[in-house]
Amino acid sequence: MRPRAMPAGALLLATTVLGGTGVAHAADGDNEAAAGSAQTTAAPDPKFALFDRFMEQGLLVKMPPSRDTIAKDAWGLRSALAEHDIGIQFLSLNSSAYDLHAPRTQGPQRYNGENLSGMSTQQVLVTYNFDPQGDDQKQLIFGAVNTLASWEPLGPRAKISLSRLAYYQSFNRKQWELKIGYLSNALEYVGIYTGGSLAGGTQGLNSVIPFQVGMSRLPFASPGMNLQYNGRNEFYNKFGIQRSISPRGSQAEIENNEHGFRWRTPDAGTLLIDELGVKRPATQNTRYLWLRAGAIHNSSDYRRMDGRGESDDNDAYYAAADVQLTRSESAVVPSQGWNLGATYNVAPSDRNLYTEYFEARLYKLGTFRRRPFDMLAFNVNRTEFSEEARAAYAARSIPTAHYMDAATVSYMARVHAGTYLSTALSHVSNPTFSPKHDDALNLLVSLNLFF
Repeated sequence: MRPRAMPAGALLLATTVLGGTGVAHAADGDNEAAAGSAQTTAAPDPKFALFDRFMEQGLLVKMPPSRDTIAKDAWGLRSALAEHDIGIQFLSLNSSAYDLHAPRTQGPQRYNGENLSGMSTQQVLVTYNFDPQGDDQKQLIFGAVNTLASWEPLGPRAKISLSRLAYYQSFNRKQWELKIGYLSNALEYVGIYTGGSLAGGTQGLNSVIPFQVGMSRLPFASPGMNLQYNGRNEFYNKFGIQRSISPRGSQAEIENNEHGFRWRTPDAGTLLIDELGVKRPATQNTRYLWLRAGAIHNSSDYRRMDGRGESDDNDAYYAAADVQLTRSESAVVPSQGWNLGATYNVAPSDRNLYTEYFEARLYKLGTFRRRPFDMLAFNVNRTEFSEEARAAYAARSIPTAHYMDAATVSYMARVHAGTYLSTALSHVSNPTFSPKHDDALNLLVSLNLFF
């Protein structure tokens, strides 16, 4: 019996995949801070409401609106583009990790932070709206991304790759929403960002399971379609079909599809995903609530963890909840206050290294009177490893970890419009699957910029 070889540092993919604590959120309906961004309390300029219609539509996870960007309408650029029904967005996501406990060694790096590690993603999004007015929208979306990483397993690295090429249309006052084309679904499903916003970046560990079974994420885009139904009382159901990301891993995907335009890649089958939930924004009369659960099925053949051939498919299931517990008396926006959340993911252990993920989180938006849009977050989680993979390694007398635990405290500060600085301290037990390693104490810093 020959166990499947694990790529160097594969375990710490979970520390870099689009998730973690420290993300500010606010209700979609907030007048001063829509979709998780921090705003000033000045009366909003109506032109920014128009600019926001040119932002990418159809996302469950939000990006800061145009009013909360560094550029805003500098030199009248957004106004000039809006006259031609065009919108533009730039973002820069930058993160680093350093293990304060790790002794410096001359050997190869085995996990994120063992040596000073960093990753940087730059993306440009351009949209064209066919109907800038009205309750429904028709929109073309194009995105390109560049990704750099100091350590290869943090990647993949992409010089320039397609991140979006899609058509979006809503019907019957957004009761139905359709998006079709090349999609990056990390912002469309699951809700891996604490608070439901991209603003605070990635801190600590977060579940890799949805991406392990082939769901697309930056810097990848894959052909697919998403269809969302929005019902009464904030209920929604979202169904998607896409070409899976390579079952051989992210590096294989980028090697076979460097610029992201290929319709098919070797060994990649079809992925189906369905999510139902209730997503209620915070308002003057209601508190923030997001309940969701979903299932993923992938027709791709995955290598079995015990080295005995391949499976015919792969699956994953997830559930998550975020509930606003309190509202600050001096709240600038209704979403300020303490929030409690939990997440559970599971996947078959015979074909996945990461088989179960548990997370509990407690976070507060509006930490101090003069810092109403900062975020303090506490996160604890556990990742379980495949029993089949552990048995295969044990047969060769190679020690492995049964699980990885992490406890993280983070603080996200809105330094300026469009500028978010997050710092975190994360204690990680068993930072590698194999070989076993002493606990890590990672100092995490991220700087996310929206232009």
